[in-house]
Amino acid sequence: MNIKIGCTGWSYQGWSGTFYPKNLKSKDWLRYYSQIFEITEINSTFYKIPSQEIVRRWNADTPRHFRFTAKFPSVITHEKRLERVNSEIFSFLSSLVPIHEKVSALVLQLPPSLSFDEAKPRLEELFDILPDDFLYPIEGRHESWFSDDAVSYLKQNKHCLVWNDVVGINNPMPVTANFLYVRLIGDRTIPDSEFGKVKKDKKDLIKNWANKLKNIQDIPFAMIMTNNHYEGFSPATANSLRIQLGMRELIWEEKRQKTLGNF
Repeated sequence: MNIKIGCTGWSYQGWSGTFYPKNLKSKDWLRYYSQIFEITEINSTFYKIPSQEIVRRWNADTPRHFRFTAKFPSVITHEKRLERVNSEIFSFLSSLVPIHEKVSALVLQLPPSLSFDEAKPRLEELFDILPDDFLYPIEGRHESWFSDDAVSYLKQNKHCLVWNDVVGINNPMPVTANFLYVRLIGDRTIPDSEFGKVKKDKKDLIKNWANKLKNIQDIPFAMIMTNNHYEGFSPATANSLRIQLGMRELIWEEKRQKTLGNF
């Protein structure tokens, strides 16, 4: 299975001096990130549809092989709850044109109050207008998304149900498509001001995730995104998972300097 592991975003002040070199300007963070990682999830699109100027900069700052995923804007998923969103869908997709060739997936993160039965007819309308250019993993958080009816429907339509590690969500992690999308999110107990260092040791949970992924058969592709709230420092979480999966450990400048300083 081809596994791509990245972080849910790259623009975190707490990473300055821990992931990014201390003197690196924030405008250069994505360029640096894309030299270490090969994929990221754009979290900021959930809050606001980006301007094409910003997206063109993302394209210029990343190599040709780099890949993005992005969350659908909350106006589509949370405010309008997938109803009458054609205009917003068009605006969102148009904004991503500069990185079109680098986008692997667009994530439909749904609110916990949106049940499968309520969302189903709206999803059918939505997928009638969405282009086939991207993958569209669905992160349903209402418990009904994990019912037999929902899982059967998702499998029948080859819609990927996101696997996640989120407080309060009991996700049985069924395979519903020919790819996997995994989000290691955690809870909100680690404040943003403390991002940049591991605050919670979740090595055992990460090992469990690795073992589960190793046992998946006949799925060719998986995207795994780690969040700062999971342990406190998502690049470190990503590295821990990579090591458990037998992948190469990623080394960034600040990590190299710290290692050399211990000799």
